[in-house]
Amino acid sequence: MAALGEAWSDPWRPLAGPALLERLRVTGRPRPKADPEFVHRIRHHLDEELSTDLAGDSSGRHHIPSETDEGSAGAEERGQAISRLPPLVVTKGRLNRVLACDAHHPDAGFGERAPTTAMACGAIVDVLFRQLVCVGAIGDPMVDGLAALAVDDRQTGLASWIERLPASDREELRAEVERQAEGLRHRWPALEGSWLPRTQESMRVQLAAGSIELSARVDLVIGRPAEDEASVAIVEVKSGARRAEHRADLHFYALVEALRSCAPPFVVATYYTRTGELDVDPVTEELLVGAASRTLIGARVLRDLADGADPRRVPDGLCGLCAVMPERGPGRAHVEGSGGQDVTR
Repeated sequence: MAALGEAWSDPWRPLAGPALLERLRVTGRPRPKADPEFVHRIRHHLDEELSTDLAGDSSGRHHIPSETDEGSAGAEERGQAISRLPPLVVTKGRLNRVLACDAHHPDAGFGERAPTTAMACGAIVDVLFRQLVCVGAIGDPMVDGLAALAVDDRQTGLASWIERLPASDREELRAEVERQAEGLRHRWPALEGSWLPRTQESMRVQLAAGSIELSARVDLVIGRPAEDEASVAIVEVKSGARRAEHRADLHFYALVEALRSCAPPFVVATYYTRTGELDVDPVTEELLVGAASRTLIGARVLRDLADGADPRRVPDGLCGLCAVMPERGPGRAHVEGSGGQDVTR
């Protein structure tokens, strides 16, 4: 009994080095076989559903001729009409926001918040992770991180904000960045060249004759392209706390990868640099079907909103982040009921 008690009292230690790599490589499940026919069925279903939505749009803004409109030429005209539409870009963030509440759709200004130290820490840790994978070393974390942000057009505003921080806030940020960078140095395994590690890889897939584009950018892809069985692993890096939507993000990545290369990844994972936790999801057919259904629902809502539909306002944990939250109404009441806290953190 004493030995059992001692075992239970042992502190949890995050995986590191070869053990972390092994956790990514070995999921306890057989790797799925490359099955282009299965992926084709998913794509066909998404294409058909989204194209049918366009054809049946009663607003007239996105009317697509049916085969009966022009006889035998209808199908060709239908495809040409769809291809002339500006594509609706669907990302993991837009899906998360719109499926929580329609008012969070991108055109509403959701997420246009002032920078925070947490946001800054996440951006710096992202570039440090990329540097560690590509170069194999991290020098001064703040110096290296700020230098990388300064040459990224998407992050120059954030880099400038960090430079203007009061000394005390800047030191607090530096301390957290250095702590997480030290964790990366000691825990993250070196990746052999045979794993073909790719950082910040962009993945895009067009559906419904180009009227819908699924878009993702993943922190790390490792593994050779599939031949007979799935052989790619996708890893997302987070500097903050675990959130429920992180798992849905991984499933979206798996779907996009499957659609673009006709083979899914064998595993998708989130690595939390603050704690060293690693969440791993083996990719299955059920996971891909669920991700496709969720993406279809979200894409339909996003397109309705883009066409001018009135958003449904559903109070939830994102209300405190919404730039268009009404002064009075369910969103305001929800935030006040939570004590004004950012309940997503």
